[in-house]
Formats: sequence, structure tokens, C-alpha cells
Amino acid sequence: MQKNVRCFGHIGCFAAGNAECICGGCRTRVAPEVGAHHAGKSPVGEAMMHKNSNANAPAMTSAEFDQARQIYFERCAGCHGVLRKGATGKPLTPDTTLTQGTDYLKAFISNGTPGGMPNFLTSGDMTEQEVDMMARYIQQEPPVHRNGG
Repeated sequence: MQKNVRCFGHIGCFAAGNAECICGGCRTRVAPEVGAHHAGKSPVGEAMMHKNSNANAPAMTSAEFDQARQIYFERCAGCHGVLRKGATGKPLTPDTTLTQGTDYLKAFISNGTPGGMPNFLTSGDMTEQEVDMMARYIQQEPPVHRNGG
């Protein structure tokens, strides 16, 4: 059985190829074929792909999703909320972000807005690759936390 670093909603455990959740939060058992559909190998390599519940969300590897989640928590959650439902900044939930699209979101993340959104690319705070990853991340469903939030 593989060791899972983090499990959000137990999909991470199943995506790692485990038939049992090993995150310590529960001991949910599923058949391997059920867990296997949550994620799969990248068609371009051996990277595990992040599987979103919304098929319209852009592709991300599990590693990209984890990195983007950390960047979001460090740089975005203060204004947009941990669950991306908005605070001083607007909500960044898929019902809005998917319709805006990746290129539109990349422009906002890169250049900011007069209303207070920082210009992460032009200020040098993010690379082009990080901006692209963040634009794809905010189109994914937010991670489910163990406390149900």
C-alpha cells in the first residue's frame, strides 16, 4: 500500500492506488476499481492527474494541484477566502471561473485590477507557469477539508 501525504475527501488516497483511505481521518474501504476512476496517469507521462468532479475543468497533475493549493492559501485566501467563496475579494468558485476561462483568469492574475487585486506576474511575485497553474486551479472544485468545510 502506498503512503499518502494528504487526503482531501479521501480521493487522494484512492488516487494513489489504495483501496483503503490511509489518511488517518477514516478507514473507508472501496473496491480498487472504484478508487481507480478518481484519477489516472497522464497521457504524456507518468504524472498522476488530478481528477475534478467537473469534467469541464482544465487538466492538472496532482502535483500541480497540491502546489497551487499551497500558493492559493499563502497568497489568495486572505482576500478570496479559504473555500474561495469570497471575502474582501470576489468569489473564485467554478460556477464563475469556468465561464471566464483560463486566458481571462491569467490576465487578471498577471496584471491585477485597480480595485486591489495584486499584479502577480508583472510584479515578479509569480512566474508565467505559476500564473497558468493558478488560473487552472481556481477552475477546479475547492478541496474538501476534513471538517466538512
